[in-house]
Amino acid sequence: MVEGGGEAVDPTEPDDLEPEGAILAWMRVLDELTYYELFGLPPDASADDVHAAFHAFCDAFHPDRHVARDERERQAVSTIFKRGTEAFVVLSDDGLRAHYDAQLAVEAAPRRLSFSARSRPPPSSRGPGGLRLEDAARSPTARPFARRAEELVRKGDLRQAKLQLVMANHMDPGNEALEAALRDVEEKLK
Repeated sequence: MVEGGGEAVDPTEPDDLEPEGAILAWMRVLDELTYYELFGLPPDASADDVHAAFHAFCDAFHPDRHVARDERERQAVSTIFKRGTEAFVVLSDDGLRAHYDAQLAVEAAPRRLSFSARSRPPPSSRGPGGLRLEDAARSPTARPFARRAEELVRKGDLRQAKLQLVMANHMDPGNEALEAALRDVEEKLK
């Protein structure tokens, strides 16, 4: 049930997507749904529950499954899928999820987590280590790759760190910090 009394389409039921208006119905309620509601999860869902719900969501909303639809519906599916990816990134990262849950508890209106640079503490408040590579990533989809790359560099696994940095750079093109980290790892691998 969505605020205002409307029923949300169940993303785990691909048959719900067949009527032409179902995708557009999703678009009408998309901004009203929390990330949990988008996946049909309770707020205390486990990490495994989040992963399973995201996979079911992808089965229903991946744009490649909707290439035969008209342009307007393909754009809607793309928007819904991007929101689901955003939700997965937030709900599968403990820090982002805690921030999101706190934001939901304080304010009734915000359904999405803001990723603006202004929402983060300044680098000086991060302590002697300065800005982590994960925090330098502008794109929420690049952060997990940057975080993992830092872990792998600390462990000395530079080959895997390079792969993670390549993905981080792909998700956040033009990010000087990520590009510099990749160059640094590539130099160490020589």
